[in-house]
Amino acid sequence: MRNQNPQLLRRPRIPHFALEGGGGFLSGLLLAGTFVGTMTSPLPIAIAANLSSVGAAAVLVGSLISYMLSGTMLDNLPLVFALVVVVCLRMLKHPPKTAAGMACSTGLCVFLSGIAVSLIFHASGAEVIGYTMTAGLTGCASYFMHAVFHSMRKTGKIPLRSTDGCAAAVVLILTIAALSCYGIPAMNAGCVISAAITLIGARKFRCAGGVICGALTACGTILGAPDAGMPMLILPVAGLLVGYLSDRNRFAIASVFFFFSLMALITFGTDLLQFSAVLNLFLGSVAFLFLDAACLDKWLVTDLPDSSDSTQPISSRLQYMASAIHSVREDTNAIAALLPQEELTRDITREVCETVCGSCRSKLRCWESEYEETLAGFRKMESHTGADLPPVPPELAHCSRTERLRALFSRHAADHRKARFLAARTAESRTVLLEQLAAAEDLLTSTSCQLHVRYSSELSESVRRRLIRYGYPCDSAAVYYTNSERMIIEMCCQNHELDGCLPTIRHILSESLNLTLEELDPIYSGDCVRYRLCQRPKYRLEHYSSALHAHQETISGDTAIAFTDNAGNPYLVLSDGMGTGKNAAVESRMTTEMFRKFISGGVSGTAAVRMMNGLLLTKSPQETFATLDVAQFDLDAGELTMMKSGAAATLIRHAGKVSRISAQTFPLGLEPEGETAVRHVSLYPDDIILMLSDGVSEDAYPLIRQLLESSSDLEQIVTEICQKADIFAGGNRRDDVTVCAARLLPS
Repeated sequence: MRNQNPQLLRRPRIPHFALEGGGGFLSGLLLAGTFVGTMTSPLPIAIAANLSSVGAAAVLVGSLISYMLSGTMLDNLPLVFALVVVVCLRMLKHPPKTAAGMACSTGLCVFLSGIAVSLIFHASGAEVIGYTMTAGLTGCASYFMHAVFHSMRKTGKIPLRSTDGCAAAVVLILTIAALSCYGIPAMNAGCVISAAITLIGARKFRCAGGVICGALTACGTILGAPDAGMPMLILPVAGLLVGYLSDRNRFAIASVFFFFSLMALITFGTDLLQFSAVLNLFLGSVAFLFLDAACLDKWLVTDLPDSSDSTQPISSRLQYMASAIHSVREDTNAIAALLPQEELTRDITREVCETVCGSCRSKLRCWESEYEETLAGFRKMESHTGADLPPVPPELAHCSRTERLRALFSRHAADHRKARFLAARTAESRTVLLEQLAAAEDLLTSTSCQLHVRYSSELSESVRRRLIRYGYPCDSAAVYYTNSERMIIEMCCQNHELDGCLPTIRHILSESLNLTLEELDPIYSGDCVRYRLCQRPKYRLEHYSSALHAHQETISGDTAIAFTDNAGNPYLVLSDGMGTGKNAAVESRMTTEMFRKFISGGVSGTAAVRMMNGLLLTKSPQETFATLDVAQFDLDAGELTMMKSGAAATLIRHAGKVSRISAQTFPLGLEPEGETAVRHVSLYPDDIILMLSDGVSEDAYPLIRQLLESSSDLEQIVTEICQKADIFAGGNRRDDVTVCAARLLPS
């Protein structure tokens, strides 16, 4: 196998420090000067302590701007000094690795800054006690913030059933408290966010999620704004109620939540029934309608898989099996390399001489007086490799047993040809078998990796219940995420029960999850069908293809198909069978269909090529082969993977420039070892990929380059290439022409 990675242009990505800087600046700008109860919020310092030097400096800049705009710089001078000290420490040394160390260092910075300000401005004892309390609160906030940041950096998730989940709850309370300080006339930002979070928690985690999120956010609003936060005490009860309705339409959930909260405020009395409280609940319900109810599933998980997870032993066993197969392949190759060295070379001349000349009375004359001539004659007869009897050389013209010599040498030549044929066949069979073992190794490895796909049991059960409630029975429903955190929904059922219903199901689940879902091709396996929906990726693919058969044929020997794999990534596959006409069409269609089935079944591309090559080698005694040209698109990252086995060159318009990708590989079914060249390319939106069969002459490449540089209309490009294929073939085109074009576009 070949794996080549050309150094083509890569899409510029937003640097990590830029994201940290922007987030730190907004944190400082929004959270500086806010309160938790009667004390200043410690969040800006806690966030700065857990960021890099760039992020900490950005928090400092945002905080200074916030203090200057609000005119509270002098009132918060100890915190400003502490923030400056934290930024300096981040620039000079790495942050502590433990949460306790982070809490101690941050709290100490705030305490020393408070003492320094007290000495300079002769602060009272009460103010010193206040600085001490602020230092303790800042240390606690840093402790929990460190746990949240560490979990996100390590796994990208916060497991709610662990101590990290408790830390996230504390951070949520402090954040809601800080945001509750922003009281716009007739509304409060923290209360609006609290209502929305309660609804999202009830939608995702049902009753338990509604109660917990309602209690946490109510606590935060009361700490930040007691007057505006008191009506939010109804949130846990409201969250409990809407938790029972989590399978309903989100509009119904928001409506029930608002009217129940309104009735609760009326019941509790006029002290809580305020216009601002009603408006906060209404705006929170509206915000819930526009929020992605499933987005929390990307970062908040019930639990993370650990060593006790049921998939871990299976994954380890599959990896062990793959390692065992790899070891067997290496041992077999080593033994095969040693065997020819131990093979004994037979002296055919000596054997024939002992058989024929042993009882001949002329032996002494031939092998003593005329030794050189006799030996030369025997060697000539031994060197004859044809199927007929060897001729009698002049050196043995006087021999009386020439017919017997001819018969024996002919038999030995036949045995030699048979031995060579068997050795070649054994070598070829060994190569094919080793390729199949390599394919099995790739298959086990890829299957082991797929076991680590993150499934959402909550959403899977929610999808299954919703389908049953709407009258769409399915044997099982699974919701999981790709490596790029894009949601995939699989529904398995027997006897094609959901055929024709997928558009309606897509609408129901899109409405339920507040996501834009797209349909993927169903995967059929006997009576079982896997229907699939996926979250809309970052990019989409536009493709167009056209084919012309050779002049002397009525059917094209090329085949081009498009399909999607388990992760929703599209594939364009082009195959050219040997020759033209019906036989070539059978070869190419069989090749593309085998590849589609392997990929749809979860087999990796390299393993699929190895297995297909073995099947093509053994399916017929006649020499048959087909090329394979594959373009796999990752619509989340905007990347292209090309796989070529004997295929023609591919032209790519990348960032306005046209480049050419080719590979010197053999078609499948031609050699015992399946050979494919793999190349990876990053794409920009509006880049075009053009796949061609070998019926397109290389003389047409200048025209194709001009078309790609001047137009983005795929149909026009493909049609013009096909129309002018005869011209570039000199009016005598004897091969089939197939052109496939694809263009990457933003979703």
